[in-house]
Parts: sequence; C-alpha cells; structure tokens
Amino acid sequence: MKIDFRHLLGMLVIAAVMVLCGNAIIYVKPRPELSGFGPYVDSFIRSIPGMLILFVFTFAGVLCKRYIPLKLPAAAYIVTIGCILSIPGAPGSTGPVSQFMNAMSGTIMKYVNEVSFMSLTTPVLAYAGLSLAKEMGALKESGWKLAVVAIFVFIGTFIGSALIADVVMRSMGQL
Repeated sequence: MKIDFRHLLGMLVIAAVMVLCGNAIIYVKPRPELSGFGPYVDSFIRSIPGMLILFVFTFAGVLCKRYIPLKLPAAAYIVTIGCILSIPGAPGSTGPVSQFMNAMSGTIMKYVNEVSFMSLTTPVLAYAGLSLAKEMGALKESGWKLAVVAIFVFIGTFIGSALIADVVMRSMGQL
C-alpha cells in the first residue's frame, strides 16, 4: 500500500511535533536566567532546526524508497542519507569538497544533537503499540507463550547490556 505525499507529510509532521514536545520535557538544559516554563520553551525552540534536518532526512529516505527500484526498507535509505551527510571530509584532505563536507557535517551534528534520542523513541513506540493493537487476535492466540518469550528477551537484553557496560567500564579503568 502506497501512501500519498499529503498523508506522508501529515504523519511526519505529527511525529515531529511529538518529538519536539517530548524533547522540550526531557532535554531541558538548566539556564539560570530562565524561570517557569522558560527552559522548556528554550529546549523546544533549540530543537526545531535539528528536527527539521531529521524531517528532511526521513522524507528523502521515503522518496528514495518509492522511486529507487531496490527492495530496501525506507529506514535503510534514511540512515544512509543521514550518515553520508554527517560524515566530515576525508582526513588529511583539504579540497573544497572536503571543506564543504566538514562544514555541513558540523552544522548537522550541532543541530541534531539538540534532539534527545529518548524523545525520538516516543513516536516509534506509539506506532509499535498501535500496530500491535491491530493484531490483538494473534496476540490472544499466542497468550502466555508470548509473555514467556518476552520475559526472556527482556532479561537477556538487560544482562547483555550490563555485561557490555561492565567490559567497557573495566577497559576504561572506571571499575
């Protein structure tokens, strides 16, 4: 099923607004001169350029998915576009292309760093919840088996993350 551009833009705008609102709550940097809602408004405004950049990457990735005849998911195009445009120029290179790439990647990273990763996950998790709700019949059939698998996945992920963190922190001399 192909979604027309109007609906695609609408969905991306809704997701972007959700991210901006979440970012305003999650990613507040303390500033003594601001009081009340000031820090939240400041966080919201500072994250707009980064969200616009991510919006453009996403829209370009979806367009690539639609018009490039490869069987790749849109996420692959989005990540590829983001990575290519965020790569600084080649080390040791001093040509005009390298200088442009350095300036562009620095600007992109400066603005995108104002958007919290946690606020980006909010619409993704909301979408996952909605798509899971559509499959309630299949979920009911799986029943307790799915719960057992989910528990093992959660425990395995937690233990794996803890082990990786332990190894990294020991290698850095932090433990």
